[in-house]
Amino acid sequence: MTTETQMIEELRRAVADAPPSAVAHLRLGTALLKAGELREAERELRAALALDSRCAGAWVNLGGILLARWEFAASIAANRRAAAAEPGLALAHYNEAIGHLHLGESAEAIGCLTRAVELDPKNGSAYYHLSVALQANGQTAESKLCVAYATELGYRPDPASLRELERAQAGAEAGPTDEEGEAQTNSQPNSQPSCTPSTSKEKHNGTTEGR
Repeated sequence: MTTETQMIEELRRAVADAPPSAVAHLRLGTALLKAGELREAERELRAALALDSRCAGAWVNLGGILLARWEFAASIAANRRAAAAEPGLALAHYNEAIGHLHLGESAEAIGCLTRAVELDPKNGSAYYHLSVALQANGQTAESKLCVAYATELGYRPDPASLRELERAQAGAEAGPTDEEGEAQTNSQPNSQPSCTPSTSKEKHNGTTEGR
């Protein structure tokens, strides 16, 4: 039995043996999420929220699961609930922006990412995705500046992220390319491992913790 499996079993026992606890369900849900057991993780996260509707960590993790299923509107709503419960939680604003980018809603993504970098000014990934949103919105000079900030912070976009920026650039040059008139993007979801805020975010080297 692996350490990860042992931890999940211990958390299951904690949920079963203790009085109903949002934190206990959240811890189990987060461990299951890290293990890739998304369906069971979602069940535990929703159980946590049934006990505490203001548990920001549960909303962020649930938003990550919904994003992975391409349920972008639902993911945005979940991350908004996280931000409402904990306004200083940069990850909630960041993750909401990723949902907006998937829907081609560049203006909304700019608002969320601007707040994310205000709260976490060393998050190179947030600056990079802000550059994508700005470029899709036709703000080329501002986009280039954000790319420079991301690079200075050590962020190295993966090929998918580079394609996002290229599509945004092409869309800005050619004009509207879909019914919304804005660029579509593809990004990976993030998650948060505890009910307390600001515990996990995308690292500046492009990897992610707490998934």
